[in-house]
Amino acid sequence: MATALVAIALSLALAAAACSSAPPVSPPPAESPSPAAAAGSASPGPTATPWPGNVADAVIALGALDSQVAAAGQALDAAVTAKDLTAMAGAAGGLVNLLDGYAGSVTTVSGYAGTKNLGEAYAKAFAAMRAGAAAISDGVKTGAAASIDAGVKELSTGIATYGLARKALGPLLEQAISQQRMLVK
Repeated sequence: MATALVAIALSLALAAAACSSAPPVSPPPAESPSPAAAAGSASPGPTATPWPGNVADAVIALGALDSQVAAAGQALDAAVTAKDLTAMAGAAGGLVNLLDGYAGSVTTVSGYAGTKNLGEAYAKAFAAMRAGAAAISDGVKTGAAASIDAGVKELSTGIATYGLARKALGPLLEQAISQQRMLVK
C-alpha cells in the first residue's frame, strides 16, 4: 500500500505539472475594422466561418476545466499526504464525477470537424484519467492494492495525455471566444 501512496503522490505531481505547463491563453486582441470598413465601404472584410451549435461553449468549458482538475488533484494529494484512505477514495471518485460532468463538452467538440482532433485528444485523456481514478477509488474501498497500482498507472497516462490536449486547446479557445463575439454582434 505504501508503494501505491508514493505512486499516487507522483501521479499528482504530474497532474500539477500538466495543469500548469502550458502558458495561459490570453484573450484575442480587440477586433479592428478592415481597411474597407474603416474607409466606409459597404462590403465587409473577411469573417470566420461560424461554428455550429454550442461548439464554442464546449471549447470554453474545457478551458475552464483546468482549475477544477487542479483542485481534484490537490484533494487527492492532501488525502495521500494525510494517509486518509476514505478521503483518497472520495477524491478519486470526485475526479470521476468531474470528468463525467464534462463528457458532454468533449462529445460536442468531437462532433465538429474543426475541433474534432481536440475532442478526440480530450476523450482519450478523459478515458484514461477516469479509468485510473475509478480503479484507485474502488481499490481503496476494497483494499485491493493491485487495483490502486493499476489505477495510478492509468491516471498517470491520462494526465500526460491531458497535458498534450491542453496545449492544443489554446488556439481553439481563442477562436471559441471570437465565435461567441460573432454571435453577440
